[in-house]
Amino acid sequence: MSIALAMLAEFEHEARITRKFLERIPQDKLGWKPHEKSHTAGELALHIANVPGSVVRSAQVDESPLPDFAALFKQPATVQDILSGHEKSIETVREILPTMDDARLMTNWSGMRDGKPVMTMPKVVFLRSIMLNHWIQHRGQLGVYLRLVGAKVPSSYGPSGDEG
Repeated sequence: MSIALAMLAEFEHEARITRKFLERIPQDKLGWKPHEKSHTAGELALHIANVPGSVVRSAQVDESPLPDFAALFKQPATVQDILSGHEKSIETVREILPTMDDARLMTNWSGMRDGKPVMTMPKVVFLRSIMLNHWIQHRGQLGVYLRLVGAKVPSSYGPSGDEG
């Protein structure tokens, strides 16, 4: 099995779990945030929805500009906007990731700022670190948000306080 197909299988598993978390966000809590320095629930959720597709698109090339991180967190109008973004992002990964062979995944990707590399790593590491690990870490944050607003937290790798 290729690296990309193995990663895609893991991604599919994580995408299902992530969808459960995104579906639990109460519409009336999209603007809620736990602290003045935190993102709103809606901003965090939309970022989670969009991360995989954005990262896999970036991994298609050898270098790409690093995003304006403040601009990555946009306030959605509805939970449906988040879920639609998530579906689009999943479809992007399903289309692009299987086209990347092992040799290509071992080539470097560089995140650029002002024409200079800020970070350089093999594409497989970029995908593992940002498309998966970073994504899962933010999903964990969203679980805390859900608990704090009184929503039920879904199970992920084992039971939650709300699901067996």
